[in-house]
Amino acid sequence: MIKITIRPVTAEEKWRAMKRSPGLYKRIENFVLLLMGSVLVLDIPLLVYDHFNPVEASTQAIYCLLTVAVGLFLTIWLTKKRGSRVRRLNDVLSKPVEVIRVKTNRAIKRKDFEDFGIAFYVDVADEGQQKALFLWGQYLDVLEAEGRFPNTEFEIVRLPNSDEFMEFKLLGHHFKEERTLPAFGKEIWQSGIFPVNGQLIDIPIDKIT
Repeated sequence: MIKITIRPVTAEEKWRAMKRSPGLYKRIENFVLLLMGSVLVLDIPLLVYDHFNPVEASTQAIYCLLTVAVGLFLTIWLTKKRGSRVRRLNDVLSKPVEVIRVKTNRAIKRKDFEDFGIAFYVDVADEGQQKALFLWGQYLDVLEAEGRFPNTEFEIVRLPNSDEFMEFKLLGHHFKEERTLPAFGKEIWQSGIFPVNGQLIDIPIDKIT
């Protein structure tokens, strides 16, 4: 069984989402590291040129001042872009969230491909039709290692149709998957046609290969 409802985001969910964004100390640290990295990259051409053709100290000083100025400009520009992402997060969190409640007793596992995480096809009934909920990511590696997933009942909180979950809560008990499929092959990645985390597939798990 799968049940999908829409509700406003709670204060706690907003707090957890904002907590994941960097604090003041971290933002300052990131700013300094980004500035140092920018200046170092901009100084490389001078260092290489000076190795083969020595440059006067006064010219080096002027060049270094220019690289600091350019590096500072780039760092401020990139920092503002990051700040705009935080503002977009605030805008997103003002919208309703999608709550997906699942009850199941069947699942099929798909092996990991290059550290993307394992995947599971979970058997669900949606309006009388048997479908499969596809879950994929490294969070499942942790839950499987703990002996907690697959699970007979769980709840997902996300922004509508997003493949990133705000919350993934286990409510039932663990059961063993029926079988394990090989990882997606390279041809799947090249085609770009594959399910994403949280996608509801209109195919029963018995027909998934």
